[in-house]
Amino acid sequence: MKPLILGAVAALAMTGTAQAAVQLSLDSATPSGSNFQYSYSGHVTPQIGFATGDQLVIVDFAGYVPGSISSSIPDITASISNTLPAGLSLGGSLTDSATLPDLVFTYTGADFHTTGGPFPPGFDFTGLTALSSIGTTVNGGFAVSGVTNNGANAGVSFTDSGRVDVPLASAVPEPAIWAMLMTGFFGLGLMLRRKGRKQPMALAA
Repeated sequence: MKPLILGAVAALAMTGTAQAAVQLSLDSATPSGSNFQYSYSGHVTPQIGFATGDQLVIVDFAGYVPGSISSSIPDITASISNTLPAGLSLGGSLTDSATLPDLVFTYTGADFHTTGGPFPPGFDFTGLTALSSIGTTVNGGFAVSGVTNNGANAGVSFTDSGRVDVPLASAVPEPAIWAMLMTGFFGLGLMLRRKGRKQPMALAA
C-alpha cells in the first residue's frame, strides 16, 4: 500500500524545474494504430511533498485524441483543459495557447511528505500517457504545484514550471494529407497546362 501512495505522490509531483523540484521527461512517442502514444515519467526531489488538489500540467499537447489521457498511478486523476488551472503559472518564455489542450494530472490522495523533510532519495514516477495524431515533437512546457516539506517554509505551497517535449502543432502533414495535396497539385497542373496550349491558327483563305 505504501509503495502505491509514494508512486502516486511522485506522479503528482510532475513538474519542476527552475529549482529542479520535479524533473519531467518524455520517455517515448510510439505508433499506436494511426496515432502516437506519448509516455511521460519523472523524478521528485526529497524537499517536495503533495497535498490533495496539487497538479501537474503538460501544456499545449497538439493533436490530442479525445478520451486518451491516462494515469496508471493511484490517486492521480487525468483530465483536459484549454487553460492552466487556477494557481499555476509558466515561467520564462513558456506560454499556454488557448487553442491547444493541456494534459492535467491531479493528486487526490491524503497529504504526503508535506512536513518533516527532506525525505531522500526522492521519488521516481511513470505512467502518464496520452495519444496524439502527431508523431513529431517540440520542446514545450509544464507547470506543477506542491508543498515544501523542510526548513522555514515547511508546509508552504509552491508552484513551478519547466520544459518537456510535446507534439509539434505545426508538424509535417501525415501521408494521407500529403496524398490529397499531391492530387490537388496534379489536377491544378493539368488545368494550367491545357490553358497554356495555343489554339491552332486558322489558315487565311
